[in-house]
Amino acid sequence: MIPEFLFFFFPMSKLQMLLFLVSIAFMVFSLKTYKRKKIWFFTFCFLFLGSLAVGVFSLKIERLNAIGITFGLNRGADLIVYLSVMVLFYLIFYLLNTVSKSWTDLTRLISAMAIEKAFLENKAQMLARKNSSPWDEFVFNVRVFNEERVLSQALDEMIEFGIRKFVFINDGSKDNSLSILEEKRRKYPDLLFIILSHTINRGWGAANKTWYAFIRKYAELLQVKWMVGFDPDGQMDIKDMLAFQKAILKHPEADLFLGSRFIKWAKTLAMPRMRRCILAISRLVTRIFYGVRVSDPHNGYRVFTIPALQQITLEADGMHYANELNEQIWIHKLKFVEVPVYIRYTQYSLSKGQKNSNSIKLGFEMLYKKFLG
Repeated sequence: MIPEFLFFFFPMSKLQMLLFLVSIAFMVFSLKTYKRKKIWFFTFCFLFLGSLAVGVFSLKIERLNAIGITFGLNRGADLIVYLSVMVLFYLIFYLLNTVSKSWTDLTRLISAMAIEKAFLENKAQMLARKNSSPWDEFVFNVRVFNEERVLSQALDEMIEFGIRKFVFINDGSKDNSLSILEEKRRKYPDLLFIILSHTINRGWGAANKTWYAFIRKYAELLQVKWMVGFDPDGQMDIKDMLAFQKAILKHPEADLFLGSRFIKWAKTLAMPRMRRCILAISRLVTRIFYGVRVSDPHNGYRVFTIPALQQITLEADGMHYANELNEQIWIHKLKFVEVPVYIRYTQYSLSKGQKNSNSIKLGFEMLYKKFLG
């Protein structure tokens, strides 16, 4: 209840008095919150000045009506309604940003713990290793999330091909994936098996952020020149590294080498028609929104030079990281070369990969991050 004595000093209706008191409360709240550095300056101005306006109009309701008429409204109260809807949308977007930042902070903490633990476990081996093969200049980054069905075979194929340095992200696996990695590490003590473990699943983007941070920090100690992104789900062919190696020798000035399913000599096996349509749309969207003319913007088979990796910054924990990567290519004017690759689609890889319906979610996320994030 509003104390009756207030109406003696401020003759107005109960609704006006309620609006006036609420506006004062919001002004005090926004000021204290800003002083504690909990909100941005723009947000503070928005809340404080908006509350001040509500307080003034609650005292002089006829002025609000006059302003409403100026905007073609019959009553000033209608203006309050429209402004309230705008404020509501702003608060929703502010809440989304706050939640997103909290998740990002959680990922950053989990990533830092994984990097520190992995470095301490592998420091001695990293210091003792000397490069003895051309493939020693490449470090392969492999994300693992419940891959026990295919992981062992994928690793055997890579090792047989000659790959000698691995950085794995065990992204919160619930199956025996981690045990398989540890078993392979014991079986091949001459190879570098670095396992970065996220205590909980954080997503593709988070895995890439942890990789990038680890490689950026310890590239010199690892004695590598290139970082390779590789998936163990059976879609990618390790033999395509010969094509990447050829492209590296032919284009020493390039910063990135991007695998593509849609250029000359590239091949795909059993790609669903809907997936092909979605990728065609993503190619067009990438050109419009990020200014990058790349034929296969969501292909994870990539090779980075270490200097290029040092410039790339990602924020997204999920699959939106691929859009961020394309944006980083444009921002930093990185030179890239597309390399034809062979991608095999199986029932298993399709079940592990992105669902077609997720493309709608990614589209909304892209628009939100691009214009409102």
